[in-house]
Amino acid sequence: MNMSKPIIEKSTLSEQVRNYILNVITTQQLEPGARVPSEKQLTETLGVSRGVVREAFQALSILGILDISSGKYPRVQSLNSAALETIFNYSVVTQQISASQILSLRSTLEVHSAVLAAQNGTEDHFSRLRIEMAKISEVFGDHQSFIYHDARFHMILAEASGNPLYALLLQALRVPLEKSISAGLHAHDIHDRRQQIIDVHQAILDKVCQRDAEGAALAMQKHFSSAINALIIEK
Repeated sequence: MNMSKPIIEKSTLSEQVRNYILNVITTQQLEPGARVPSEKQLTETLGVSRGVVREAFQALSILGILDISSGKYPRVQSLNSAALETIFNYSVVTQQISASQILSLRSTLEVHSAVLAAQNGTEDHFSRLRIEMAKISEVFGDHQSFIYHDARFHMILAEASGNPLYALLLQALRVPLEKSISAGLHAHDIHDRRQQIIDVHQAILDKVCQRDAEGAALAMQKHFSSAINALIIEK
């Protein structure tokens, strides 16, 4: 091996290639979309096989650090919830955390998110929230459509907060909850609660659009203590 090349210990090739790539991203302060060294460049620079480099690329892709879909040149991935979704899903499936525990965390996040949305949201955010509110009312009774538009409503609030971490965590937390919510919706007759559910969403919308941060927090707190949360079935 050429002594001028970085030293690679044979026992942990893939891990060390992964760390090398992470170091390149860090030291060069690469931004999302920027290219990292290609497979060919890494094999030549590090003196390892293409298979080892591909394994490192795959590991970083799973972690949400690299986008390897473009082929020849992997790129730095934009912030996404893929890795967190995997962790939360695995934790729920293996019964290490419960849907109610995730809901509790989500409640804390969303109350703060509603406050920030009232303070930082734009007219575009408010317009999109109104569209989703109309859809929530329109599709009530169609459980899958309701879950879809409810998710969009809350994601727009998170985006409106101005803090990308709220949207990131909310997306990761919603995934393991949706199956439980769906099961609960199918197991109960919720038509008698229709107006209550719609009203609590409307209250959140109104307070956020009025830039009433305190009112938005109270409305969101009411949402998470309302009857719909009793529909979540523990696994």
